[in-house]
Formats: sequence, structure tokens, C-alpha cells
Amino acid sequence: MIFKFGPKTFSIPSARLPQIGLPYLKLLTAIRIPIPKALKIGGGRAALMSLLVVAGGFGASFALVISNTNDVPTWPEAGAVYALPNLNGERLAPDESDPATRSQTLQINLADNVRLDKLWLKNLDLGKSGLTNSFEISRTSGVTGAMVNVGLITIRNSSAPTLDFANIEAGCITLAGEMDGHTNAVQIDATIPNLVVDSDRGSGTYVAENSQVDRIILNTNGDNGATIGEILIDDVDASVGAWDWDYVKAGNIVFESSNQFGNGTGINSASAVFNSTVKARCVTDNVVETPTSVK
Repeated sequence: MIFKFGPKTFSIPSARLPQIGLPYLKLLTAIRIPIPKALKIGGGRAALMSLLVVAGGFGASFALVISNTNDVPTWPEAGAVYALPNLNGERLAPDESDPATRSQTLQINLADNVRLDKLWLKNLDLGKSGLTNSFEISRTSGVTGAMVNVGLITIRNSSAPTLDFANIEAGCITLAGEMDGHTNAVQIDATIPNLVVDSDRGSGTYVAENSQVDRIILNTNGDNGATIGEILIDDVDASVGAWDWDYVKAGNIVFESSNQFGNGTGINSASAVFNSTVKARCVTDNVVETPTSVK
């Protein structure tokens, strides 16, 4: 074999492999892998084959991306916690009492100082055996003083076995609907202001509807609380678990006559309780007490 390096020429003798029942072979010839003519492809076919290989690689990469991201829940998918205004959630761990079943809780974490135009919960079915609450407003551990400030809360076409209101201030509260006994211990406080939340600048709109979840949790995550123009609860029905409302300041709270609350214990045992820690400037009570059992 001859090599040229600048003006000089070098000659290297061909290397031979030891004979092992075969003719002598040149080393460089031995490492060549001839391609049969039947496998040779023309230029057009080669280009097509290259495109197919590239497409296959892209498809595999795309499938890998999907497999790594399809477990990220998107608002308002159940079994997840959402730190609004972020619409991508995190999966909740299964309940300790039922670790083999994926959680179906819809938890809404209200970031500190978050501002929402509206938070609507519509046409939702709640309830799971063993739950204490099917709807609740809570605070993250260590957070004190945080309130959910709402211009208007409207509850209509909804039902649950029991209802409890506490630690709430409202300009006006209007109560109506059928209840299997109720206790109205709301304190009248003329100093409670009429909270107005009209500006939508810098706010988000969030709607969860047409779904089935075991429970809904609204949770405040900072001492400054959250501000929401309107909370609408429309056709939200719980078969098991109480509705537990706390830590709210509202302009108006309205229970419409289409609501039903009761656990079947009779009108002499209150299924709906509005505690003395609820304060309002004005209260209208049009509740109809009638035997009611929500299942």
C-alpha cells in the first residue's frame, strides 16, 4: 500500500493473517464488507429511506415526550392540587384509608395575593364513603389571618347532607331553600363593610364543570389571602360529607330557594348551622324547614 505525505512517498507491505484452513487474506481486504448488488439502492430510494428514518426518529422522540408529560393534570382534572393561577397541577397522593385508589379530590390552592375574576363550580357530583367534608375552605398549616375576599357568593341548585358556616364576615346574607332544620346564630354587626370586587385587571377566570370528584378543597396559601370577584356554586351535589365554609369576607352571600340540605334527622336537629362567628350587617332568612335527607 502506498501513501503520500507531501513530496515523499511511503510504501507499506500488505499484512497477512495467519492461515487457518483458509487462503492468505490481506488484512485491509478482510475488513471490507462488500454489499451485494441486490441491496444497492438508487439515489431516489436512498433519499426516501433517509426521510423514513428521520420520521421514525421524530415519532419515537415525540412519543417519549408524551409518555413523560401525559401524567401532568390540567385544570380542573380531579385528583390534583392546583396553585391558581397556574393551570398545571400536581397529582395528589391516595387517601391513607384507601391507598390502592387514586385520589379524586379537586384541591384549589389560592396563592398569596392571587386575584380572580370568578371561580365557578358547576354541575359537579361530590361524595365518597367515609369523608367528613365534601367541600371545605381551609388554610395551609402555619398561615394565620388569611381570608378569601369575595364580592359575591351565590349557591343555587345544590344539595348536601349537612352545612356549616363559621369565621365569616359578610355585608349581607340571604338564606333560602329547604333545610332539614337549621340554626341561625349570625351576629348582626353594622360595621361590616360592603365588600366590592369589580376590577378584573390582572385577574384570571376559572371554571370547573361537568365532572365527578370526591371533594373540593379551597386552600389559602399566604397571610394576605386571595381576592375573587364571584364564587358561583351551581348544581353541585354531595351524597356524603358536610359543606364546611370558613375564612371568608364577602360583600354578599346568597342561598337561592333551589337548594336542599339535610341528613334526615328531622327539623328539630339542625342539618345547616350558621354559627355565631358569622357576622353580617344585614341578614334575610327565608329558609323552609322541611324533613330532608340527601343521599
